[in-house]
Amino acid sequence: MLLSEINKETNKKPHVCVSIGNIEVSKVIFVMEYAANNNFSCVEIRFDLLIDLQEDLLFSKYLPEIMSCSKKFNLPVIATRRNIHNKGSINSRAKSDCANYSENIASNTDIIDKNIAENKLAATNKLLFLKKLIDNGIKTVDIEQDTLDHYLIAEFIEFAHSKNSEVILSVHDFNSFINLEKAMQFYIEASYLKADFFKMAALIASKQEMLDILFICNKINEIRNSDIENYPEFIIFGMGDKGKLTRILSLNYGSFLSYCSIDDGFATAPGQIDINTFNRIYESCNSIIQ
Repeated sequence: MLLSEINKETNKKPHVCVSIGNIEVSKVIFVMEYAANNNFSCVEIRFDLLIDLQEDLLFSKYLPEIMSCSKKFNLPVIATRRNIHNKGSINSRAKSDCANYSENIASNTDIIDKNIAENKLAATNKLLFLKKLIDNGIKTVDIEQDTLDHYLIAEFIEFAHSKNSEVILSVHDFNSFINLEKAMQFYIEASYLKADFFKMAALIASKQEMLDILFICNKINEIRNSDIENYPEFIIFGMGDKGKLTRILSLNYGSFLSYCSIDDGFATAPGQIDINTFNRIYESCNSIIQ
């Protein structure tokens, strides 16, 4: 089942996705069954956060079980594998090296070239892994918009669409806020690249930024509503402790989906809350808004 098809499931509002990570691969099915039985809209499998993941066993044993469970419960699966390296860490380290040890510029250039080459190899291997998932039945894949070259993104989206799968282009900033201008730029770019969904999550450090992320949500919702055929669905929320409430309120400003953990202690991102807490706060907020 495609992620976009959950819009037809009117009994599953709001759209809530359980993010699966920090558990053994063998336990993924149990979480999927729990999600299906508790009215989650979909699940996200963080393949970079699964414990003891072995690709041969994944594709020969566990993935067929995952796809069977998805089909049985009509439960969409979002697959992703995030970058291991923190965005910008290599460049900042290299700049620091050059500033502190100017006499070793040539050596630092070699380090930078090596890191760039390693990152490109990691990106290629990650996309090959995700393509293999699509070939084995996964219908929705989440890839990074801000850390991959555009030609790789375009090629991957074309491949996914040829297999009748969907792509979420995501932007995550774990260190700072993303302002309106930058958010609009990312969203329009995602549209140009023919993404099916655009996702943006930024660290919230103040009450003002909490309001700002909802304002961004509202503005992007206006853009999408002006030309629904050409602009993708979007998922926008804040991260961190001060961003928790935006994960819920953003749904009232057009955001397609919110992510929760199955239980306290299993969060896969900063500020992610468990489903029981989410439901309690969502109902309280909506009773006030209505």
